[in-house]
Amino acid sequence: MTVPDSRCNAKVLRPERCVVFDNQPCAACTEDIELEKELRELERLIEKLQSRRRALRTVMNENHDHLIHKFPPEIASRIFIQYAPRSMSRYKEDRSTPLRLGAVCRKWRQLAWATPQLWSSLVVEVEALGEHPLQLISEWLERSGSLPLTIRFIHLSAKQAHGVYPEVTNILNKHSARWYDMYLDIPVDHLHHLGGSSQANILHRLTLRRSIHNPARSKFSTFSMTTKPRLTDLTLLSVGLPCVDITWNNLTVASLYDIGVDECVELIRRAPLLQTLRLQAIDTTSGVFPIPRTRIVHPHLHSLELWRVRIESAFLDSLCLPSLEQWLHHDCPLLLKTMISFSGYSSCLKIFKINIDYLDCDQVIEFLSHLSSLESLELRTNYPVNYMVGEINPIEELLDLLVNTTQPLLLLPRLQSLEFACRSSFPWESLPQIFASSRWRSLRVKVYTRRGRHGVGDETAKLVLELVDGGFDLSIGEIGASQEYEDWRSA
Repeated sequence: MTVPDSRCNAKVLRPERCVVFDNQPCAACTEDIELEKELRELERLIEKLQSRRRALRTVMNENHDHLIHKFPPEIASRIFIQYAPRSMSRYKEDRSTPLRLGAVCRKWRQLAWATPQLWSSLVVEVEALGEHPLQLISEWLERSGSLPLTIRFIHLSAKQAHGVYPEVTNILNKHSARWYDMYLDIPVDHLHHLGGSSQANILHRLTLRRSIHNPARSKFSTFSMTTKPRLTDLTLLSVGLPCVDITWNNLTVASLYDIGVDECVELIRRAPLLQTLRLQAIDTTSGVFPIPRTRIVHPHLHSLELWRVRIESAFLDSLCLPSLEQWLHHDCPLLLKTMISFSGYSSCLKIFKINIDYLDCDQVIEFLSHLSSLESLELRTNYPVNYMVGEINPIEELLDLLVNTTQPLLLLPRLQSLEFACRSSFPWESLPQIFASSRWRSLRVKVYTRRGRHGVGDETAKLVLELVDGGFDLSIGEIGASQEYEDWRSA
């Protein structure tokens, strides 16, 4: 809402020249003209007083600020940077924005405006047409100097704001040579506006996410810069591979959510230096790319994470990963024959993490028997604390099978570390049987549970202490401190 100026414009309220009496102003107009002169004089006086007051307050701040004004500028700048970290910088008024630093006083503002590190990260949130601080975005990026930029461009509202995107992207494109980490969660039909300039770019990480407010009938456009970026890290969230026009030879990390399994295989084929691949919610094929009939040999991929991948057979049957060292199998079906066959092409596998909820523990043991090179095993479970009477905790069942296998020497002969990540309860009474096996007496055992879910009573605490005092390598922690358990889509 716009509040009108309390000072009325005289030219609006009366004619420019009053000629009522012999071409002379009337008495009322004459008096009004004199009052107008007095008002202008008072306005000049008020402005002069305000200028003096601003100067006086600067001196007051210097007298009373015993912190920033006492430090050299480079030290004060470091304090400002710690106050407003790059990952949290926003144009909105929250605690971490550097705009609050500039609102304290003139000297703080001059220092904040002259500290490029405060402005190298920006969150641009589009809410509705005509409600975006375009000038502020432009000034913010100008203050970042020549530093690499981290930008999150997000569409927040279901309201249409198509008129805003060309204006915002024009501002961002002016600084495309400094884009380093870009997170784009905007309607997919606007991706092509972010083409950048003809200058070379340093874009290192790119995340494309299909906005939840995306119009139902909107067509996908392609993120294609004038100068092709040479990414090392790519995340696609419900945005298909054809929507990305990049140079694939430098890519080392890829995270894919809700796209076709054929697109996942195609990315591996295109990215010869890929080292880490994360797949989540892959349960269909786009039909855009053919599934190869023979396995693609990829010599550099060493970490594979599968989260809720429902058609992994088509994926695993397409790959040969001779350098694979780490495999995370979370909330996926246990396709025993497919996984055994795939593991035969991954002779270097050292770390395996699996969520065992709703899996057949006998089949899990059968699969583990084929992982002779494994050095670290992590068992994860979200099993409820109060499971039904007669049910066996999956961790307890699997531990019993591990320890009492009929072929102990053939099962995990190189195992050095056994970890448990339980978001609910853990069967502490099962711990002694792990160390009871002579081949696992030197095993490193770690148990992670959620905060407040350790469930360690007096008897359990006594049991754990006895094991530690007995020289066994046992540690207990909380999920979150060292377990990447959260959905990486929200990162």
